[in-house]
Amino acid sequence: MKIYLARNGVQAGPYTLDELNTMLASGEVVLDDLAWHSGMANWQRLGDLTGNQYRYSPQITNQPRQEVRGFGDNVDFKSQKDQRVSVAELYGRKPTEPSTMLPPKSTPAFSKVSATTNANEVVYASIGSRFLALAINLVLFIIAFLPFLSAMVKLNPDQQKMTTGSFESRMAYAQTLAEQIPSQVAMMTLMMVGGFLLIQLILIVMRGQSFGKLVMGIRAVSQSTKKIPPFTSLVGVRTILLVVIYWIASAMPFNLALVLVGVNYFMASMNDKKQGWHDRIANTIVVKAHPSQLDKTKK
Repeated sequence: MKIYLARNGVQAGPYTLDELNTMLASGEVVLDDLAWHSGMANWQRLGDLTGNQYRYSPQITNQPRQEVRGFGDNVDFKSQKDQRVSVAELYGRKPTEPSTMLPPKSTPAFSKVSATTNANEVVYASIGSRFLALAINLVLFIIAFLPFLSAMVKLNPDQQKMTTGSFESRMAYAQTLAEQIPSQVAMMTLMMVGGFLLIQLILIVMRGQSFGKLVMGIRAVSQSTKKIPPFTSLVGVRTILLVVIYWIASAMPFNLALVLVGVNYFMASMNDKKQGWHDRIANTIVVKAHPSQLDKTKK
């Protein structure tokens, strides 16, 4: 139960029932203070609720459903408006206008501070968390590709042929090496990489998160709805198109992929919504993950 208190037209809280009773016993809260919690139609004098006793024992019939945060949701997610005002701060505070002292609907209406999280409010993911998510994905991909890489190293490839010359010549040399790799190694690598990509795809479609984003507690959402983006935007543009672009860029002699990654994070750091170039193409933003972003029934 979240209990709000008010004095001189200024709200404080929310507090738990135990906190309220402790403050009543210590005299920090007085019986003439106003109180409100879910289930009440109006603010009431606290003494009227307690029977002028210094302990409140409400009859609770319906407990509000506690929000469950699953793995992949950001446990530190907190609305920037979600602040707590101490009872001590009620003294000496300038009262709000009397016209604002109206009965609450979901939370006290006169409050300057809201203690509930707006479902459409988002907290943009930091550049550091996004970079770490990318690093996690790359490490997992390398691990999945490790059997093939180990077999390739054993062939002692010519580094000059691998890194110089035209794209066609380098691909032809790589193909020659690949043909010398045992079929069981190639099959194992194919299964591991395929499994990794399948898991990534499922996570992206269902949660808007790659595995790296899942670990970091961030996700990609639509810029307009703040929910998981449409399939075409999320998978077609933000995932498949990016993979193709980065794959082509990585084959360039100067590794254009690294340049694109750098440009992406630079753009995101300079943008108020932390959008990189691919976010702008897909009309998405990367934010701290919150359960409300998965609920497509809420607008």
